[in-house]
Amino acid sequence: MSPGLFVSLRARLVLASVLVEIIMLSMLVFNSLRLTNEALLKQAEVRVAELNVLFNAALGPSLAERDYGTLGDILNSIRREEGITYLVLIDRNGKALGSAGHPEPHSLPPAQAALAMPREAGAPFHLSIPIQLAGQKFGQLHYGLSSGFLSGPKADLLKQSLLIAAVEVLLSIVLLAGLGLWLTRHMAELSRASRAVADGQYDTRLPIHSQDEVGQLADSFNRMTVAIRSREQEQQQAENGLRQALEELSLSDATQRRYAQEARQERARLVSLLSAMNLGILFAGADGRVLYPNPAFLRIWMIGQTDNLVGMLATDVLAHSTNMLSRPDHFSRHVLAILETREVSDSFEVQMTDGRVVTQLNYPVRDSEGGFIGHLWIYEDVTHERQTAAQLVYLAERDALTGLYNRHRFQQELQRMLTDASRHGGEGALLFFDLDEFKVINDNFGHRAGDALLIRVASEVGTLVRRNEVLTRLGGDEFALLMPTAMRDDAIKLAERVVRAVAAIPFRFEGQNLRLTTSLGIALYPSQAADMEELVAHADAAMYQAKMAGKNTWRIYSPDQDKSRAMVERLTWNDRITQALEQGLLELHFQGIYHTGSGELAHLEALVRMADAQQPGQLIMPGHFIPFAERSGKVLDIDRWVVAESIRLLGQHPAMPDIAVNISGRSFDDPSLPRYIEEQLRQHGVKPRRLQVELTETSAVSDLADAQRFIEALRVTGCGICLDDFGSGFSSFTYLKHLSVDTVKIDGLFVRNLPTDRNNQVFVKAIADVARGLGKRTVAEFVEDAATLDMLRSFGVDMVQGYHLDKPRANHPSMAT
Repeated sequence: MSPGLFVSLRARLVLASVLVEIIMLSMLVFNSLRLTNEALLKQAEVRVAELNVLFNAALGPSLAERDYGTLGDILNSIRREEGITYLVLIDRNGKALGSAGHPEPHSLPPAQAALAMPREAGAPFHLSIPIQLAGQKFGQLHYGLSSGFLSGPKADLLKQSLLIAAVEVLLSIVLLAGLGLWLTRHMAELSRASRAVADGQYDTRLPIHSQDEVGQLADSFNRMTVAIRSREQEQQQAENGLRQALEELSLSDATQRRYAQEARQERARLVSLLSAMNLGILFAGADGRVLYPNPAFLRIWMIGQTDNLVGMLATDVLAHSTNMLSRPDHFSRHVLAILETREVSDSFEVQMTDGRVVTQLNYPVRDSEGGFIGHLWIYEDVTHERQTAAQLVYLAERDALTGLYNRHRFQQELQRMLTDASRHGGEGALLFFDLDEFKVINDNFGHRAGDALLIRVASEVGTLVRRNEVLTRLGGDEFALLMPTAMRDDAIKLAERVVRAVAAIPFRFEGQNLRLTTSLGIALYPSQAADMEELVAHADAAMYQAKMAGKNTWRIYSPDQDKSRAMVERLTWNDRITQALEQGLLELHFQGIYHTGSGELAHLEALVRMADAQQPGQLIMPGHFIPFAERSGKVLDIDRWVVAESIRLLGQHPAMPDIAVNISGRSFDDPSLPRYIEEQLRQHGVKPRRLQVELTETSAVSDLADAQRFIEALRVTGCGICLDDFGSGFSSFTYLKHLSVDTVKIDGLFVRNLPTDRNNQVFVKAIADVARGLGKRTVAEFVEDAATLDMLRSFGVDMVQGYHLDKPRANHPSMAT
């Protein structure tokens, strides 16, 4: 057998499997033979037992009667039985009485005590049994029993087992050879590919035929060759780089001088850049000594520009500051800690004693190999930014006209007061008051007079407020006064002083004396309210009770007086509005706004309606519930619902026209609404230009500063802005230039009778001309007939809206496109 035969993995696999199978088959044949021997011996024992009975029955009577003559015949007759090789009969004295088939009766083989398979094939069993009759022994019979009936089946079984084993081994060899060939079919390819890679052919690739272990091995081999080739290329590049570096080292002195000059120029440019920066830069080496400070660093720390800091320890630099107040000791300790810790980037804020705020950023500097070479500090004077941030916070919670806290801060302070009172078991009071007949003053003398009046009232009442009490302007002429830990008598005393102070204000405007009065309501916590909403509602109700009592007075909330028809109606509407918001009873209807020239649809206006829970199928117009919502503050929730629902529809219907939504003037006090609109647009994937926000002129002008901030915040979101009901306020044209809106909607009061009212015609045309001159579009509402439409078209009004063109409906036809 060739010694290289078993080098093959396939041959070794087949040989090992065949050897294991031969061993297993040998054990199986041996066990089968053992079991067969046991079965044959049991069969022989049964045969011996039968023969013993036969021998006793045949020889017992003759031996008992001493009929020795017939015994020989009987023995010869029995020997003719199959398998009996010899018989020898001996009497009780050991004398042979007769024999058959045994030549020497006196040389009998020893009898076997138990049956056992003979060592030689065909050798007989030597047996001996007593001959008895009626329990009495008369002699002993020795006989031989052939084992041929046992060795024949055993030989046949052995032949069959060996034949089956031989066939099985042959089949196993064939199957294992085929299996080995299938399993190792790709090994030759892998071997050839490995030899190719060893010869430097790194582009060699193995095809992947499967996802089993062989396929994974082929994939790993392919990735290995790619990695080897990549490393070879990197090594080649490194050698090329080294060769180039060696070539560069051999450059001429002139070239080296040119490189040195370029390096100096690059350094000069870098120094110029650092010098022009407003950020202070300080670089120190690994030994903690200064290598470079830029001019901004010297300015920030008020160090003389002529002082040379290079070479000084960084911890000693601040000793050169001309402003000793700018060198807090804790900052020096912080710099020292940074120098001792080389591994950490850090940020730090220095609060100067001269009021400035300087931020510091620290970075460890390392070379290309990661070695530490120094520290870099970056300083910035952020005083202005911090002041601006503080100013923004101030504006977000202050009323721009009076400087008092606004509604947003009022709600926070009210919640804080109730929380503290509940936690400590204390009491508190809320006072609501507004100015009687304030609208008359605004209408007759203008908003400038109204603004001056509000500022004067805020100033006078502010002098009556103690340090722990909070005076806020809620909007318009409405004020609120929070009294934490106040008893009933304390609230009454302050209410009396406020009413008297307002009535005593001497106010003269453009030569006319104006008399002011106020109506004030008091609600106590927790005796008259369980939560914030109930406390506000009761304070508002008490203020109306004061007005019902003749104005220029105060009232503590009285549930009995709150049962008047007006009070009951107002509280009922508040409950209905709350129910509508909670149970989804609000819905939107849409009315089209059309281009005057082409008649094409420009966009839709969303109009809110309330489903009547008491009369299913009936809708309540906004004129019935919006005034009550504005008084209670629920209009803020309605505004957010309208905005969210409109944006949701725009997101669901990308081809839907743009939508205009109306925002209440109360929302000017909600600085988070523009951000809420922006988040809704982003959440639903709607472009901001598809949403227009309409603000009424009267609310915008009454809180001009708040309106301006609100409009600017809306412009940041990208939404269009429309000034609604334009012309209804006083000096509308004067305020138009102060409000950065895109569109002006002319109040329907001037459009209804346009064809027949000369004054309205002049006013509408003037609005259209002024708006066009300011770059703003115009919309006319309440267009009821064709004559009005034609006249508006001749005036140059851009868009129109009204029942002549379209009626509000829940499912506008344009929404289906």
